[in-house]
Amino acid sequence: MLKSTKYILLFFISEDMLCEVRFYIPPKEQKTEKKKQESNEDEQDEISYLQQVQNQIVNKAKIGGSSDSILTVHEVPFIVPRGKYTMDFFKKEVRFHGNTYQFTTDYKSITRFFLLPMPDEVNLSLVVGLENPIKQGQTAYNYIVMQFKKDQETQVEMKYTREQLDNIGWKGIRLEYTGSMYDIVCDILSEITGIKVVSPKNFKCKNGLFCLRCSVVPHTGFLFPLEKSLLYIQKPVIYIKHDDIKEILLQRITQTTQNKFFDIKIITKNTSYLFSTVDKEELDNLTQYFNSKKLQVKKIQEENEGINKDKDDSDDDSQNGHKVTLSQMDSDEDDEDFQAQEDSYNSVQFQQKVQKTRAANK
Repeated sequence: MLKSTKYILLFFISEDMLCEVRFYIPPKEQKTEKKKQESNEDEQDEISYLQQVQNQIVNKAKIGGSSDSILTVHEVPFIVPRGKYTMDFFKKEVRFHGNTYQFTTDYKSITRFFLLPMPDEVNLSLVVGLENPIKQGQTAYNYIVMQFKKDQETQVEMKYTREQLDNIGWKGIRLEYTGSMYDIVCDILSEITGIKVVSPKNFKCKNGLFCLRCSVVPHTGFLFPLEKSLLYIQKPVIYIKHDDIKEILLQRITQTTQNKFFDIKIITKNTSYLFSTVDKEELDNLTQYFNSKKLQVKKIQEENEGINKDKDDSDDDSQNGHKVTLSQMDSDEDDEDFQAQEDSYNSVQFQQKVQKTRAANK
């Protein structure tokens, strides 16, 4: 039996759910110089003691290790959260073991699967939706994303017999799987949970891909238009059902050579999402997709366009007015010069007449 005085328990509680329990075992009393010289036996005792504590905790909590799992898939690459994890499948839950973090989710908490072909045409992403998010530190994840290479193959064997699998309700699970890792993981998860894996079908971009490159500040990712929803990966993963969309605003769609991108603002019943820097060449395809799903779409011209136009008109009027004023000023100056010359000429003639009159009188 474990002595409570030997351990310090650290509890991490988020709202009404216990997320993590850590056990700290203080080191034994400092060894004397004589005991240090007998290091070999003491080190073996220390290791066996720690292992004994771990075994007792596991047995009391009834949480077996990988050896007690029904099947294990090693080195599964994740991009959300990032790292490589070993997946241990148990009767009611699946556990993920990484180098730094470990987390568990039961099969009932899994709500949806998406298998998405990535633009590099080399990788496939498997998105798993969770009703109860997993936590790493202060970060909660409602979706986990695995990424597989298409040519990555593996082999998995069940640790249960056919009879044992049938008894726990895994009648559709085969005793052995060989092939692409993404196929194996998808088949097993889909069979256990009874949830169908969704993949993009009808929508394609100009370049033949199934997704649009865009940004959700501050990250760049990919938006997948699906049959009944929109899905954005990588960070954060955003899932929007068509039924929840109130309005879609297509912004910055002016026909100018300088602006090669536009934005998509999706307003839902509870919030809104902005997907920016979408290639303008995808505007027609995307508009056709939204219309085919009977979603309300509104196109908005660039906000500064009207202001710039008014400013240009004002500048033109100002310039025209300025030209008229200059013309008038030039005309006035010419008239004054002409009048001055005329007055000067008349003054000379008058003086000549006066001199002639005086000479005649003499």
